[in-house]
Amino acid sequence: MTKLSILNLVPKYLGESYKDAYDRALKLAQFADKNNFQRYWLTEHHNSPAVISSATEVVISYILAHTKNIRIGAGGVMLPNHSLFQVAERYACLNNLYKDRIDLGLGRAPGTDKDTARLLYKKNFSPREFINATKMLKLYFSEDVEKLDVKPYPQSREIPLYILGTSTVSAHIAGKLGLPYAFAGQISPDLIGKAFDIYRTEFIPSRQLEKPYTILSLITNIARTKEDAKDLSIKAEQIFLQLMNVKEKSEFYNLDPENAPELTSIERFLIKTNRGLSINGDVEYARKELLKINEKYKADEIMALSFINEYEMLEDNFRILKDIVDNSLWQIIKLTSRILNLKSAKIKSLIL
Repeated sequence: MTKLSILNLVPKYLGESYKDAYDRALKLAQFADKNNFQRYWLTEHHNSPAVISSATEVVISYILAHTKNIRIGAGGVMLPNHSLFQVAERYACLNNLYKDRIDLGLGRAPGTDKDTARLLYKKNFSPREFINATKMLKLYFSEDVEKLDVKPYPQSREIPLYILGTSTVSAHIAGKLGLPYAFAGQISPDLIGKAFDIYRTEFIPSRQLEKPYTILSLITNIARTKEDAKDLSIKAEQIFLQLMNVKEKSEFYNLDPENAPELTSIERFLIKTNRGLSINGDVEYARKELLKINEKYKADEIMALSFINEYEMLEDNFRILKDIVDNSLWQIIKLTSRILNLKSAKIKSLIL
């Protein structure tokens, strides 16, 4: 069965407090916890009044303290901004406090603009250096850490690592290291298939993972009626345009769809050519789109994010998505496809 998870950037909208934004993120995590989502990840972004998950491990700690079972993780820790030793200390501490519920996603980018990166950067990682840094973290979380003269405390042996990616470079790295691979389809939709193919082809089994495991993230704006879905789509377009305008430092607008400004031809072109992988529509449309995505990419796990500001609509978006994944013909079709592939492989082996 395909697993379903949530990714949260902790968006902040005009007219609400920082606490309001953090509490909405917590409420959504509690919903995910009660409804058997696989995991709930927070991102690391900086110098943005609209995305306030910059102190990722602090937000993670807040959410861990108010949930019971769901895995909570960083999606991810941008390694250029951090000391590896301190990353090991902080996440081992969280993992010991909260009963092995921590995931640690690792990224090679700074998660911000160039000017902010200059203030954050501890080291600019080449692919080779990123591989070495990841290996060092694996060492810190293994029994072999005892061989080191200087060790991070507290220690933890149960923190799974994930490689995050928006390009094919990360696919090579994840395959070589034998780690799960989480690809940001909302950022680089044209590279999903190629990146997954590289990862699956080059995957080398590791102590953590015996076979390839792919996570595909995407944006969802799903509603129960076409009218509500249209309203969500209008709001999503405006947020996308805000994200594209890097010079504008503002919280997300809380727009009334009926009074939203009409899109210019340039804005329509930007949305058409630059918008990442997303599902925007009513229940039936979302079911069909999710089936297409599954058949095309065959991800082991879907990780959805959304910028819906009204909490009831936000929760319902994920509730609908969970119902589709759990109860629709999509799962039957996927299972049938696997059976047919197994039969085909068996026939080929008999012929050969």
